[in-house]
Amino acid sequence: MRRTLRGSSLVLLAGLLSSAPATAQESTTRGFNVGLHLSGQSLTVEDDERRGAGGAGLIVGYGVNRTIEIFLQLDGASFDVENAAVEGDWTMGHGDIGVRFHFANSLRSWVPYLQAAVGGRLVSVEDGVINQTTQADEITFSGGTFSLGGGVMFYFNETLAADLQLIGSAGSFTEVRADNVTVGNLDIEATSGRFNIGVSWWP
Repeated sequence: MRRTLRGSSLVLLAGLLSSAPATAQESTTRGFNVGLHLSGQSLTVEDDERRGAGGAGLIVGYGVNRTIEIFLQLDGASFDVENAAVEGDWTMGHGDIGVRFHFANSLRSWVPYLQAAVGGRLVSVEDGVINQTTQADEITFSGGTFSLGGGVMFYFNETLAADLQLIGSAGSFTEVRADNVTVGNLDIEATSGRFNIGVSWWP
């Protein structure tokens, strides 16, 4: 009788242990991922003052395993600039292709991460005024960037999370276009920052 009870207890214990990981899983970072966010952004061009902007963005990624995700991120923002070499209604866009490294644990409902990306940055100025004298319907600044960032996701359930993210981007504007006039081979250093609050979903 004791052997029977002991054997039954061992079978029951083994069953509970084998089912625990599946029922206790709190988060996932594998497979296809899509996210949307609101964004507070900033831009500093050379020695000029930092300008603030507000916008939004999206991210599409694929987690090849629990740790590594390859992603495409697009962010845009708009802001007004006064008392600068170029005044007007500014819009700024970032496009990044990168790799994210999750410090993942499927039994935990929060996951921090770091990411690195290369991409491009485009600033467009509508109805611009250059040095308070010359007007142009549209002025664009464009160039490449290298971005580093990180964040943390807080999971509502296994596949849906709130995402808080901070990104810094460095690079130069290498081309400027004012209406039909384009000037290239430039090196106008600029840094930008993004603080994003949104949601991520693994369908």
